[in-house]
Amino acid sequence: MESRATPTASYPRWWVNLAIWTAWGLLLATQVTWYTSLGTKPTPFLTALRLNLPGALVWAVFTPATIWLARRYPPFEGPHWPRGVAVNLVASAVAVFLEVLLVTANGRWVRGPMPDDGPFLMTALRAAVWWFPSDCWLYWAIVASDYGITHYRRLRERELRASQLEAQLAEARLQALKMQLQPHFLFNALHTIGQLVRTGQDALAVQVVAGLGDLLRRVLDGAGTQEVPLKQELEFLRSYLDVEQVRFRDRLKAVVDAEPDTLDARVPYLILQPLVENAILHGIAPRATTGRLLISARRIAGSLHLTVRDDGSGLVSGGMSRDSRGVGLVNTSERLRQLYGDAASFEVVGAEDGGTVARVVVPFRLAVAEWEGKGGA
Repeated sequence: MESRATPTASYPRWWVNLAIWTAWGLLLATQVTWYTSLGTKPTPFLTALRLNLPGALVWAVFTPATIWLARRYPPFEGPHWPRGVAVNLVASAVAVFLEVLLVTANGRWVRGPMPDDGPFLMTALRAAVWWFPSDCWLYWAIVASDYGITHYRRLRERELRASQLEAQLAEARLQALKMQLQPHFLFNALHTIGQLVRTGQDALAVQVVAGLGDLLRRVLDGAGTQEVPLKQELEFLRSYLDVEQVRFRDRLKAVVDAEPDTLDARVPYLILQPLVENAILHGIAPRATTGRLLISARRIAGSLHLTVRDDGSGLVSGGMSRDSRGVGLVNTSERLRQLYGDAASFEVVGAEDGGTVARVVVPFRLAVAEWEGKGGA
C-alpha cells in the first residue's frame, strides 16, 4: 500500500480566494460589456456581471478541492506523475462541466426562456465540450500556482533551516575554540603559581591566586559571549597583566594605548590575551633585561586595528615560526575567520627596529557595553 506524506503547505485564505475570483468575474463582465458595445445589442454592465460572476465564483469553491487533489496526485513530480496528470485532467473536465451547468442555468434565469433553447443537459454538455479547451486552463492555473507557491515556501524553509544550521555550527565552533583557549590560559597561570611556590615566594603566589580568581570570574561572566566592547577586553587584559607583573616584576613594562573612540567597539572576547601571552613568552621571558610591551587600538576608516608589540629578539632570531605559534595564535586566527570571514585579518610579523608585532584588523562596529567592571574588586 502506497504511503504519502501529508502536505505541509497551507491552503489560501478564503477571503483571498474569494477576492481573486470576484476580480476575475468583474474582468469578464467588463470585457463582455466593452465587446458588446461595439455591436448593435450592447449588454449593460450589471447584466454582464450577473451572467459572468456566478461562473467565476464557482471556481472559488473548486479551488480548495483542486489544490487538495493536485497535492494528493501531483502531476508535475514524483514517480507516479503520469497518473497525476490523468487524474487531474479528468478532474478539470468535471470542473468545467459543473461550471457550464451553473452558467447555463444562471443564463436562462437572467435572460429568461429563449425560443432556441434546447434541452438543458444537452445544451450544457455541448457548451462544456466547446468551452473545455479554454476553461480547463483555469483548473491548471490553480494547480500550477499552488505548485509554485508550495515549492517556493519549501525552498525558503530549506534555506532558513540551512542558515540556522550554519549559524549553529559556527557558534559551536566558536564555543569549542573558546573552551580550548580557557584551559590553555589556566594551565599557564597555574604554572606561574607553581614556580612561585617552588621558589619560596608564597606571598606572591597568594597574590597570583587572588588575581587568577578574579580572571576566572571574568571568564565565567562572558561564557556565552562571542563579542564584547573593547573596554571590557582591556580590563580583562589589565587583570591578566597584573598576574604576569608579579611573575616578571621589573622585567615587564606594559603600556595600553587605546584611542577613546575605540573603547566601545566590538571585538572578539579574549582576542588580546593570547597575543599578549605570546609576546611575553617569546619576547619578554627569554631576556634578562627589561622588556617592553605596547598594546594599541586605532580606528582607521571602517576598521579597528589592534596591535600587540614587544621589543624582544623578533621572529627569526627568536626561532618562532608560523607553525610553532601555539594554541593561542592559531586559535585567534580561526576565531577571526569564523566571526568575520574575509572582513578581518591577522598577522604576526617582525618589527623593522626589532621585536615582534601582532596585528588584528576587524570591522569597526559599536557595541553597548552590557558589562562594566564585572568581577572587579
